[in-house]
Amino acid sequence: MKQIGGIILAGGKSSRMGEDKAFVEYKGSMLIEYSLHLATNFCESIIISANSKVYERLGYPVVADEFEARGPIGGIYSALKKAEFDWNLVISCDTPFVTKNVVETLKQNIGNYDCIVPIHNGRTEPLVAFYNKSALKVIEGSIQRKEYKLKLLIKELHTKFVDVSDLVNENPDVFKNFNSPSDLVN
Repeated sequence: MKQIGGIILAGGKSSRMGEDKAFVEYKGSMLIEYSLHLATNFCESIIISANSKVYERLGYPVVADEFEARGPIGGIYSALKKAEFDWNLVISCDTPFVTKNVVETLKQNIGNYDCIVPIHNGRTEPLVAFYNKSALKVIEGSIQRKEYKLKLLIKELHTKFVDVSDLVNENPDVFKNFNSPSDLVN
């Protein structure tokens, strides 16, 4: 199997949370720790995509956005450029319920694609997906055209959509992300 890198997206503004959500504690761990722990099961190396040096305390390289204020697409682009390997697992730092089964299911579909994206009940989840460096040119084009939505990007890329509806039925919160303090009450 090919070597895989990990990219943890932590560069968001966290405006609804009121503080940097990556460092918000949930059930005894910071939110970002859930993503980091999951990634260590699959990735040879991990990069944190963030615009603050404070993330360096976690012990992983931190890559700032080359294009500021572009949202997740900017973080994916900048981290992919710096990534050591062609294939990279991208996980948003605010999704603590993503399981090994989901990642393993996606990983099994790695092939001649630009990205591997889970889909369930008609919904795509581009913030828990595998991206290949082959996508960089298309991502850069999207940024230059000011098209920042990942849902548009994955339609433009050579994307393998993997139906994970059965895994979502087993665990309906698997792709739930935390945006505000009320999300932490569980």
